[in-house]
Amino acid sequence: MDSITQAALGAAVAHAAWHKPLGRKAFLWGAFFGTLPDLDVVFFPLLDDVQQLYWHRGESHSIFFVLIGGALLGALLWSARWKTKISPQRAMAGMVLILATHVLIDYFNIYGTQFLAPFSRFGFSLGNLFIIDPLYTGPLLLGIIAAAFSRSGHRYRFTWAGLAVSSAYVLFSLVSHAYADSVFSRQLEAKQIGVKASYTGATPMNTLLWRHVALTDSGILIGYFSVVADSGEEEIEFVTVQRNEALVAPYRGQRNVEAVDWFSNGFWVAEEIDGVITMADLRFGELRTDPNDPPEKWQYIFAWEISDDPDSLLQRSVSLKESRKAIDTLWARLTGDTRERSQF
Repeated sequence: MDSITQAALGAAVAHAAWHKPLGRKAFLWGAFFGTLPDLDVVFFPLLDDVQQLYWHRGESHSIFFVLIGGALLGALLWSARWKTKISPQRAMAGMVLILATHVLIDYFNIYGTQFLAPFSRFGFSLGNLFIIDPLYTGPLLLGIIAAAFSRSGHRYRFTWAGLAVSSAYVLFSLVSHAYADSVFSRQLEAKQIGVKASYTGATPMNTLLWRHVALTDSGILIGYFSVVADSGEEEIEFVTVQRNEALVAPYRGQRNVEAVDWFSNGFWVAEEIDGVITMADLRFGELRTDPNDPPEKWQYIFAWEISDDPDSLLQRSVSLKESRKAIDTLWARLTGDTRERSQF
């Protein structure tokens, strides 16, 4: 998730665990250690483009770092600062919880988390939350602010309330995700489409509009389903996107191509733009400024340029203006405004 969310979650968990011995200072400790796993990016200058892709959400997000690193960090803080305030067991347990919740909430989004690094580079991801979701982060921040400024002796209850509401939202997202996934799967089976692999993910900043990506022999199918605007029995129109494997065939075996294939779990599409070959991860969604845009006009949130240099993996960026237009289009689809004039 984004850094604000991770800091807020870490602060809330720390205050829930350490509010008695540390008071409001628990928020600061939690905010720092809640973002600690994402500080793996400080090593990026020492790594090439391909290594950076493997490194982020790698060792710093593994269960080994959570358990061993959390216990060691907790013991170190207890020994250096908290001997007279807190027991070593509580210090270590709180630290493990802060790191564990960071890794868990990352697992819920699309990016993928290498739980078993360095022994396995498999990226675990569920997709029930988008990387940024104010409806999850908001309750955490409100609870923290209320607890920080409250003069009540039970101010920790505000923190717990924020955690409870945000956790309830996650539970809702899991139910909504499971329902949408079942609708997609049922309709693809009814169409007798052979699916090699598929993925259902949340669209930006909501858990009501879902996007399905299905890898088939004829291409990659992409469809949308809104739990508030669509009926589970209404036919979903899937758009077929060609992977254009021939474009990357000359580069097969290179580190940069294999890294994108690994990172995207095979859900990628190749394009040639102004003579430059790119590979885009389809799991993160496409940017459509108009609901009727064909795949040839789509832009992608995560796309990389592929060159003869196997160590080069330059990520392409999208403009803020185009992103805003795409969000407007997604919102219209969520509420059903585009159903009469497009297949989106």
